[in-house]
Amino acid sequence: MPSKEPAAFAVILGGGAGTRLWPASRLARPKQLLSLGGPESLLGAAVRRGRALVGAENTLIVTAADQAAAVRAAIPDLPAANIVAEPVPRNTAAAVGLGAVTAQRRAGPDAVIAVLPADPYIGDEATFARLVHLAIAEARDAIVTIGVRPTHAETGFGYIRLGTRLARAGADPVHDVGGFFEKPDRPTAERYVASGEYLWNSGMFFLTARRMLDEARRHLPALGALLDAAAAADDVDAAIASGYADAPSISIDHGVMEKAGGLRVIPGAFGWNDVGSWAALPARRAPDARGNVVVGGAAATLIDGDGNIVVAEEGAPYVGVLGVRDLVVVATRDAILVIPKDRAQDVRRIVEAAKQSGRDDLL
Repeated sequence: MPSKEPAAFAVILGGGAGTRLWPASRLARPKQLLSLGGPESLLGAAVRRGRALVGAENTLIVTAADQAAAVRAAIPDLPAANIVAEPVPRNTAAAVGLGAVTAQRRAGPDAVIAVLPADPYIGDEATFARLVHLAIAEARDAIVTIGVRPTHAETGFGYIRLGTRLARAGADPVHDVGGFFEKPDRPTAERYVASGEYLWNSGMFFLTARRMLDEARRHLPALGALLDAAAAADDVDAAIASGYADAPSISIDHGVMEKAGGLRVIPGAFGWNDVGSWAALPARRAPDARGNVVVGGAAATLIDGDGNIVVAEEGAPYVGVLGVRDLVVVATRDAILVIPKDRAQDVRRIVEAAKQSGRDDLL
């Protein structure tokens, strides 16, 4: 009788603050809990996709301890034990490690973890699901990522270079990873896209729990020791709490993926958008004939404008915008943002200024 395939878990990275979507995104209500004009929050959509892929019991959310209550309230039907809280923020390498430990304790070291950021909007979920199932199958014996075929020269994303195409029977190609590359300047991004050899780095990774712990020991020994202790402990929460603050604060990309060998990448086009700034909102909500997106119902009015994004949250003052183009205007109950759309990546500078001036109530 054939042996049972190892279990697969969705590890949804649901922490972080999303400062580039300030003032809607705050520490207490981070980006992934926002709906941004859609029918569900970004996190809610990620959990729904995770359930469809691996089932509710194997869908995990790793989040910050101070956001765990908000996450539970936002996703009330997910088992409480499936919300894994980091005692302190330690970036994504440690967060993925916690997901790996949880999967290993439940299903053994051969369990596959599908590391899925909570942030992106995904327009073509059927294609996404097909590629994830392929990535999970490939991850039985390799680390796999899904790279997004770029639609334009984007300087806000990292890139992956395609290596040798591997022999596979299916229609979806699988390649070796030819390298990871940091967010480029405009000429470099244009060169990447023109070459056809580069993909956007989606931040999605697929590997076994065993492989994650092995790579942590090799490249991040302090984190590896903590994860080994947690995997073997009678009280996993106590083991994590005792050493988590001493774990390195580094991304999974820099800490593990850029150093590990034998990675594979599956290219895909499935309506992916990182929703990394307000300028990405038209990917979430279709603009009108003049390129404007207005969210807020009767609380927001735009007259004679082109290419604008206007958002008025519940409780915000009435927002009236007239005769302008290519602006982002966002109003909440206690803050208003006005910025040129092509400077949307710079919103974090306003957040930093508020922090330096002692306005912690705005963070």
